[in-house]
Amino acid sequence: MSSSTVGAAKSLVTWREFIELPEGDTRELIDGRLVELEPVTSKPHEWAVTVLAGQLYAWAREHGGMPLTSSYKVRISDLRGVMPDVQFYRADHGAVPDKALDKGAPDLVVEVISPSSVRYDRVVKLNWYASIGTAEYWIVDPIEKTLSRLVLDGGPYRIVEAMTDAGVFEPDTFAGLVIDLNELFTPPV
Repeated sequence: MSSSTVGAAKSLVTWREFIELPEGDTRELIDGRLVELEPVTSKPHEWAVTVLAGQLYAWAREHGGMPLTSSYKVRISDLRGVMPDVQFYRADHGAVPDKALDKGAPDLVVEVISPSSVRYDRVVKLNWYASIGTAEYWIVDPIEKTLSRLVLDGGPYRIVEAMTDAGVFEPDTFAGLVIDLNELFTPPV
């Protein structure tokens, strides 16, 4: 994540202003400032997002729920809003929040990290997602070929699985979901 803000903002930007930004605007709302994220153009990153969103979509067709990808905004507070790589709302969650609503934390958030976002995804966003009650957080590193599954456990997140590119990922909170980690970390040529 780039630490530069866009423009010389004289007043803080709010969640309401953030959700009114045009489609395709990749800035996130960090402490009342719009922060330009470094563009993620690596094939391993985009492949991991595609595989995970596709697997969650296939799972949702049978079990219900809705996966969304990186342009859907999540409210952390009135001065913070982010766009996870993948997020999932379970069928029993109720209506998936419209961009105009101020509630509705996703049940699952997935961040596929890049070298510039490691600290941001592993520390800052981890704490933010916990603060809004997101029950599960997956951190995927396509360069190191690791997947960490964290679950909110009455306090901070607890790591319940840490896997490498061998084997399959079968989270017990998504009964029947099977993700081949070799496929996740090996984009086609």
